[in-house]
Amino acid sequence: MNAELYQVPTLALLTALVAVFGALWLEGLTQAPLVGQSRDGPPARRRQMFWLAGWICAVIRLATQVAGWTSPGWGLAISEATMELAPLMFLASLAPQYFVLKPRVQYVVAFGLPVMAYSAMIGLDPQPGPVARTAILGCMLLAIGVAVRWSLHRQFLPVWLSVLVVGLVGGAAMWLALRGNYWQVGALIHSGVMLMTALMFLSAFRRPTAGLVFTVGGMTLWSLPALVEPLLRMHGLPPELERPLNLVKVITAVGMIVLVLEGEIASNQASQHRDRRTRLELEKYSALYLAETPFDENGGHYNQACETIAEMSRFAQAAIFVQSVEGVFQLAGRAGMSGALAGALDALARRTTEQMTMVVASGKYFTQVAGSLTLMDLSPLMEPGDELAQMNFRRAHVMGIRTRGGQLQGALLLAALRNPEVPVVTEDVLPLEMLVARLGAAREHAGLVRRLMQSERLAGLGQLASGVAHELNNPLQAVTGFAQLLVEGDDPLSQEHAAVILAEARRMKQIIESLMRFRNAASASRVPVAVELLLRDIEKLMRHDLENARIVLELHIPEHLPRVKADGEQIRQVFLQVMKNAMTSLEEAADGVERRMSVEVAAIPKAVEVMFSDTGRGFAEPGRAFDPFFTTRHPGEGLGLGLSICYAIVREHGGEISAVNLHPRGAAVVIELPAYMDEAEQAVGTAVRGRTASGSTS
Repeated sequence: MNAELYQVPTLALLTALVAVFGALWLEGLTQAPLVGQSRDGPPARRRQMFWLAGWICAVIRLATQVAGWTSPGWGLAISEATMELAPLMFLASLAPQYFVLKPRVQYVVAFGLPVMAYSAMIGLDPQPGPVARTAILGCMLLAIGVAVRWSLHRQFLPVWLSVLVVGLVGGAAMWLALRGNYWQVGALIHSGVMLMTALMFLSAFRRPTAGLVFTVGGMTLWSLPALVEPLLRMHGLPPELERPLNLVKVITAVGMIVLVLEGEIASNQASQHRDRRTRLELEKYSALYLAETPFDENGGHYNQACETIAEMSRFAQAAIFVQSVEGVFQLAGRAGMSGALAGALDALARRTTEQMTMVVASGKYFTQVAGSLTLMDLSPLMEPGDELAQMNFRRAHVMGIRTRGGQLQGALLLAALRNPEVPVVTEDVLPLEMLVARLGAAREHAGLVRRLMQSERLAGLGQLASGVAHELNNPLQAVTGFAQLLVEGDDPLSQEHAAVILAEARRMKQIIESLMRFRNAASASRVPVAVELLLRDIEKLMRHDLENARIVLELHIPEHLPRVKADGEQIRQVFLQVMKNAMTSLEEAADGVERRMSVEVAAIPKAVEVMFSDTGRGFAEPGRAFDPFFTTRHPGEGLGLGLSICYAIVREHGGEISAVNLHPRGAAVVIELPAYMDEAEQAVGTAVRGRTASGSTS
């Protein structure tokens, strides 16, 4: 055993540097969650872990040399194996490709195992027999095959360069192995892997810093022993001249430590820049005034928000889509994109329902990016020859716009990512999430304000109607009574005039009764009612009239709908009145216009929603559709009390009713009635709430 004690200072210095490197890695590992998954986050920590493992192998290799483990045996086998393993760890930190197997196997593992086996065999027996030589050659062939296949995967180096280096080193190593120069083969593999690692470091970091210069320079010098030793022997020089080359390990270690520190500095600078940009972005978004955002958009109302997003965020293109009462999306604002692209996206959105979105989201077409931001593949939503496909606009980032209760209201679409080589992190998404939350709250608030104003206006009108009806009822009774006496008289002319007075008086009395009913809908007996049965009965009742008017009626009623607790006759009259209004609108449509009426029923949380839509002319003022005496018909054709009474009945049942115009033509009336829960269902709901409450307090 020939101890190389002159290497002790180098070993001590290298051990100290590895300890420093390990401390930096541990400190960075504990602080990684605090930097918000930055670009130098977990991938960089894993890379540094491989570096640390490589340096531990290098220290073990140098320690075995200092201890003089040069005789055949396990000591020499460990020394040779760690010599090959150190550069493999550095290479693995930059080239994490996998075999397509189950489970997946890294190329570095598939390459390293035969190399380690080769090193161990020649360390145990430098003069192997026939069987051992066959095994050694088998390990060589396996390692070369894996290296060739590995080099065909593009990582940081061009494929042609990787194949060239592997071909030269593999060919030379195989030639030396066939000649029995096994020690030179090990040194050549070590040098080839180290040279390839130096090239990959140079290509991966691409910044001429001190750390990169020291690292690449040290690795390049580290790869020289396989070339220096034959030259020394060729000129008859003592091999001890190559021993000072161990000092290049110290240079390389210093370079890698500097690389880690440079990465931390760059990460801190990027984090500070990101924080400043996030703060400015939040300030810009907070300055947007969204309180007067309309609930029913026809496009263009969100342009300012989109322009701010395109200016301040990492995305140069932004578009906001909102959902109509039919569940169809439409473009409400855009920025940074051409009119043709916006038109194609609007057409795609109008074809897309919430159900289609859920189907796409449940498949492989959504990729989580950061926070609530997802990368969506638009291809499943496209039609053959779609303009978006021709524009090569197939993928976009999407963020849902929801109410506080989680109901989908629309979507924010983002594209044209700035600096795409830098991954999107949570800090990039946080301001957008806050803006999207404000948009959802603004839309929800607009809907609530609209319903509140309508309720207050109708409540005032109801009080006025009640007062007027009360004051007119007594005089009208007198007029009706005296008119009846005149009708029963003997004068024919008086009888004729009295009949007109009596008819008009009775008509006025009907109006007064309607006003009283609008003020307070009669609270009759309420029982569980099946909405689908009511609609089927109304369909049979109106089928003949609809066919005569050439109107197509479409019913979309799902199975297993919950019942509603209501007066069935009153709800029937509500549905019938709404459908008659739609039928009148369709009868007045011009020739050539599609005459279609649709009834869609859906179960929503704690309620049943019924939407009546038609392709008629729409409401002149949707906000006044339920006002008493407000009508767009010609004089004498209607009193304008039908929808007002429908409103009173629905509100008396604890429901909601609203009217909107559809794009590009038509109107819809949406009715929500509370779902009925029997005693068993109520008991289950109470038990669940009780368990939830007890679980939260325990």
